[in-house]
Amino acid sequence: MKKYISLNLILMIVLLAGATLTIFIIYKDIDTSLSLKFIIGYVIYLLLYGLFSLFLVIANTRKLNWIQIRQRFFTFITWFITLSALHYLLSYFFRRSEMDVWDLGIPLGVSFGLAYSDLMFRKMKE
Repeated sequence: MKKYISLNLILMIVLLAGATLTIFIIYKDIDTSLSLKFIIGYVIYLLLYGLFSLFLVIANTRKLNWIQIRQRFFTFITWFITLSALHYLLSYFFRRSEMDVWDLGIPLGVSFGLAYSDLMFRKMKE
């Protein structure tokens, strides 16, 4: 079995190390120009890594057959409806304020991650 370190694994390690360092900088309230530049660079890295991950998901989704795509889409819709309803119920009981359309961002992201995240990490056969 050929052992190798994929680009995605290296990027994930950098993501976790950057998150740890960013949390440390914020927790210790380090206020230097270097820490500010690091955090801005990390945010840019997060955006680029998100785009790269989205590209991997789209590229590997194209290699799936129609039944697998439909199953993933229904999984996504099911998770999205369930998490949105749970979010609205919890917000109604605990915050008692009106809901905004932007409150759907977290259920949308989590449901997308649950349905499609495995496509980022596996090699698809042609």
